[in-house]
Amino acid sequence: MSVLNGGSYQNTEGETLAAASPHIYKEATMKINSKLWATSIKIMVFLYFSVEKRQALQNVLCKLKLETHKSNKLSLREVLEINLGSLKEATPQKLGDLPWHFLRKVLSLNVTARNTNLEQGQLNYQEMREKEEGKLFSENIFFTNENISMNTLDVLCAVLLCSDSFLQQEILSKMSLCQFALPLLLPPLESPTCTLMLWAMRDIVKKWRPHSMAESRGFKEESLVAASMPTISFVRMGNLQLSKSNLLNVFLSPSQQHHNFFQHRDMECGTIPREIADGLVEMAWYFPGGQQSSDLFPEPVAVANLRGDVELHRVQFSFLTQVSSAVFIFTEHIGQKEYDFLSSLKDPSTQYYFILECESKECNETLTFLNKLAPVLKFNTSHVLAKAATRNKAEFVEKLRSTVGKIITSCKRISIEEMVAVTGDCKIQVDEHNQECQNAFRWAQQITQDIKDVVTYKKEMLILQGDLWTNLAKLEKELCRTERQGDIPLENYKSELTGKLLEIRKEQKKHGLSTDMIKFINGIKCLKFDEKHCFLKWMKYMLDHIARENFSRLQEEYKEKCKVLGYSGQSISDTEREISFSSLGVEHFIRELGQFYEAEYSVTKGSQIKSQFNNFPSIAADLMLEGFPLELMDGDAFNIPLQWITDVLHDLNNKVGGQSKLMVIAVLGMQSTGKSTLLNVMFGLQYPVSSGQCTRGVFMTLLHVREHLSKDLGCDFILVIDTEGLKASELAKLEDSYQHDNELATLVSGLSDITIVNMAMENATEMKNILQIVSHAFLRMGRIGQKPSCLFVHQNVSDVSAHDQNMRDRKHLLEQLNEIAKAVAKMEKFERNITFIDIMDYDLEKHHWYIPGLWHGVPPMAPVSRGYCEKVFELKKYMFEFIRSDLYKRTRKDIPQFIEWVKSI
Repeated sequence: MSVLNGGSYQNTEGETLAAASPHIYKEATMKINSKLWATSIKIMVFLYFSVEKRQALQNVLCKLKLETHKSNKLSLREVLEINLGSLKEATPQKLGDLPWHFLRKVLSLNVTARNTNLEQGQLNYQEMREKEEGKLFSENIFFTNENISMNTLDVLCAVLLCSDSFLQQEILSKMSLCQFALPLLLPPLESPTCTLMLWAMRDIVKKWRPHSMAESRGFKEESLVAASMPTISFVRMGNLQLSKSNLLNVFLSPSQQHHNFFQHRDMECGTIPREIADGLVEMAWYFPGGQQSSDLFPEPVAVANLRGDVELHRVQFSFLTQVSSAVFIFTEHIGQKEYDFLSSLKDPSTQYYFILECESKECNETLTFLNKLAPVLKFNTSHVLAKAATRNKAEFVEKLRSTVGKIITSCKRISIEEMVAVTGDCKIQVDEHNQECQNAFRWAQQITQDIKDVVTYKKEMLILQGDLWTNLAKLEKELCRTERQGDIPLENYKSELTGKLLEIRKEQKKHGLSTDMIKFINGIKCLKFDEKHCFLKWMKYMLDHIARENFSRLQEEYKEKCKVLGYSGQSISDTEREISFSSLGVEHFIRELGQFYEAEYSVTKGSQIKSQFNNFPSIAADLMLEGFPLELMDGDAFNIPLQWITDVLHDLNNKVGGQSKLMVIAVLGMQSTGKSTLLNVMFGLQYPVSSGQCTRGVFMTLLHVREHLSKDLGCDFILVIDTEGLKASELAKLEDSYQHDNELATLVSGLSDITIVNMAMENATEMKNILQIVSHAFLRMGRIGQKPSCLFVHQNVSDVSAHDQNMRDRKHLLEQLNEIAKAVAKMEKFERNITFIDIMDYDLEKHHWYIPGLWHGVPPMAPVSRGYCEKVFELKKYMFEFIRSDLYKRTRKDIPQFIEWVKSI
């Protein structure tokens, strides 16, 4: 039996080769000198299995229709495209559907992503004949159709192999939110060595509350690859009746919150033999929530799981012994062969434990060799856990947890970044050790290495985003509104404001580019495409790390000041302001680019822009085409850099050859109600959220619509707009906070064809305020001929009867909306009485959606709820059905028309 198909490896190396290829074996015995016999046999066995692995890989890729993507890697942009498949909820019908089924499901955070069941077709001829003969049952009932499907881990390995590094990052990031175990070491598939998936995990950030911080109610937030913690590894030696992965799932699952972190044989398609995934090392984590009564461990613990027999994957096993605090070996039998293998392990820093499930006839031999191994591996009776067939699993798991709990009290801790030091000895490659990634890392490090205090850094290096820009934003708004005109003639007043604006632009231009901005510009101009993509990713990771540390420090300062000074006073206000402005991300550097471009354009009137600024819009347009969000309005000065946005979008329009019909979908709602999460789950996106804070400003992401669907929908792209929350707490103290919310709602509703209003609000007063803001915005749009559609999403409502039960509430809401519409019409000096339906397209039945809570259980160990994802998918399908039906009602805006809308609003 092939080792790649999960078979046991019982023969010696010579016997294996003889069985595999008698001809090669016979020639070897005749020609090879006896002194070189062992070495030659090992080389020939390696070559044989290498050929078999390559053939197995080719077979899997062929079945999954991924052969072309082995060299031409799948990209995130390609996967996020809107096509017919992304709008269907269908069971895969053939093996070639499995990769796309997995990608669509995992990017939308659906916990069923690992299911590889195929839809069963019509009855075959034999089954039809038996039915005609009146046979209700036949021997076929003892067999399944699993032989026509594929093991989930094989699909995962194949998809990762055929994905570029950025899609790999997105896959693992979404898998982490689903609480799936992540691939730590990919087996040698395309290359002769295993691969440490360090870069693929770089995007993942975790929050937890260790018991040491439970009293202060603090928490830790850190990049997954940088967090040091004990690593406990579990491996199998020989065949087992016990499911190791299933046991680990119970081991990691808190009470009443069971979850399948690791795929196992009792799950759907779990018994299908693995073809290429043997040798895969997966890792799952336990993070405490600060509840001593329910947490399994007081601090984070990493759990590694090697797939396949440990004797066949010695490289992976060697790696695990060096990085682990303890290694648990599952086995049913220890004989001479197993003893020889285990006694060769010499790493003194690793503790070895055995989980035995012995049959009575082999127990004596196992005990004999255990006694011989004890002094060699330095273990005692506490290191052996016997799992008898009659022993209760829950009791055994408690024993295992107790053992691990004792280990982690005093053991080595290691991060995934630190594991890199071991890879050289084990001949394991690291995914981010390629030239492009390392070159991009050096460029990013030059910019970020000296950043200490974020607020100070922004004042010194991002000069145009300080008071100059805030004052400029105020002048631009006053130029539109002329609220402080007084007795000055209008033309004179506007001329005066225009002059002040030009003076600020000239002052901006005088500052020149800071050293770090020059480095940033050189990075995005000089690097090749893949390097530029890596450079921006490295910038994001490094800046997020710095922002997290700054945010944590400021929060501690704030707590200490509040204890001493109370919750008021100038010192407290200053710290609050620092916290509010402590975010730092790539968007701040792009924002500075836009300001320099605007200053240069304003002063030169667009005729003599310096060459160093001239291609900035083109670079930003390229990033948009690749799926990077572009900031439309910042969250600090609440300003739209109009010339910058205009020229970026014009360049974007040119790059797509003028085929730029847009359907715009946006979301509005209160802060921290899950707006960004809703869009991320709906479209597979990952909107930037500053460390420790909510989305600030307005961002837009471009999604391509496949050609065969674009005619049906009447658009070439979907433009998704994410917004900061209305009624934001950090803006509540500002005099014009209500006006800011009105401006934000007007902007978003004016630009969108469909506005999703998130109604996850705790009290009626806040809900009424939000509805009033939204009504103001829609009324203003109606006056200029824009009548967008609106969907109300009520989150955290899980009852199946919610829609019917809340019929009265919806009618009451419509009454409120009508009253609000009348009040708003008076405020806006509208001439006639109107109802809410006069303002916008609204259907009492179809435009309300009830979505259950996001988490299934209690974070940080809770996965995303399946009900949440499925309901969001239903909402997505409805929206696209609406877009189809709406095709002939209105003309879609293209990018030039969209630009004009931005200007007019």
